Order: sequence, then C-alpha cells, then structure tokens
Amino acid sequence: MEFKHKSVLLEETIQGLHIRPDGIYVDGTLGGAGHGAQICARLSAQGRFIGIDQDQDAIVAASERLAAWKQAVIIRSNYCYMVQKLAGIGIRQVDGILLDLGVSSYQLDEEQRGFTYRVDEPLDMRMDRSQDRTAADIVNGYSVQELTRILRDYGEERYAPAIARGIVAAREKAPLTSTGQL
Repeated sequence: MEFKHKSVLLEETIQGLHIRPDGIYVDGTLGGAGHGAQICARLSAQGRFIGIDQDQDAIVAASERLAAWKQAVIIRSNYCYMVQKLAGIGIRQVDGILLDLGVSSYQLDEEQRGFTYRVDEPLDMRMDRSQDRTAADIVNGYSVQELTRILRDYGEERYAPAIARGIVAAREKAPLTSTGQL
C-alpha cells in the first residue's frame, strides 16, 4: 500500500512556524513528509530540516518525497529522543519544532498493522514494528491496574476500569490475538 497521509492543518502550521530561509526546523513525527516538504521548499541552502519518525514505512515515503532537498536529514527514532538525536548531528538549538501526534491515516488504513477494527487482523498496533512488544502482549500480560492506567492516561478513556476488567475476563477464556476479539 502506498503511504498516503493528508497533513493536518498544513497551511496553519507552516504559517505558525514563521519559517526563516536559514533556520533549523524539526518535524518529530515526519510521516509522509507533507509538512516537511513545505518547510524544505521555504529554506535556503543554509537552512536545515530534520525529520524524525519511528515508522519504517514513513521513513521510506519521506525519503522519497524529500530526496530533492539537500537541507533535509531523516532520522529513524522516536521524537522523545529528539534532543539526543539532534545533538548527535551537532544541533543544539532550533527555530521550530512540529509534532503531529497520533496514529496516521496510513497506519489505520494498512490493515495488517493491527490498528483498525474494520477487519479482524492480528492485534499488533506497533508504531515501530522493530519493537518486540505488540498490543496482544500488553492486553494478555498486563494487570487490570496497568491496563486501566494505560487506557485512562493515554486513551483518556473514562470507562478505563470497566474496559480493563473486561479485557482481563475475556483473556481468561482465551488469549486476545486479534482486533476483532479486542
């Protein structure tokens, strides 16, 4: 499947960054580089763009899209390591940072990634498929308290305790291995 993703609030984001041609800009959630291409198009030869993403499919798509710009550097990592990754390439200060947080439309549409409930697929949900732990490992191995915390804190789910109890009850009958089961 071709990596397709419509950049969220593209024009507003570009305007809000107040891009200087010689500036340094970072997109910590590079995706298909929709924002990145617009930033690169506004940079001079002295400007720099650093795109970070943990999804290998996104890295491939972004590399193709940004190939024409020598100012673009692409790093496969999680944006939480941004400071270290930037320091590793000699950057200690930037002019702007962009984070388009959440699951991309590509990840939802690519059924075997295990994010969608439209079809019954293996329960994966890894943003970075080089990581070992899948959603199936979590729902089948975490305690009701850990599941509640995840659902409440990261999913902002008001029914987190009931959902966590339901997951634990269901897995006692058989491991949850697919999106349909979950």
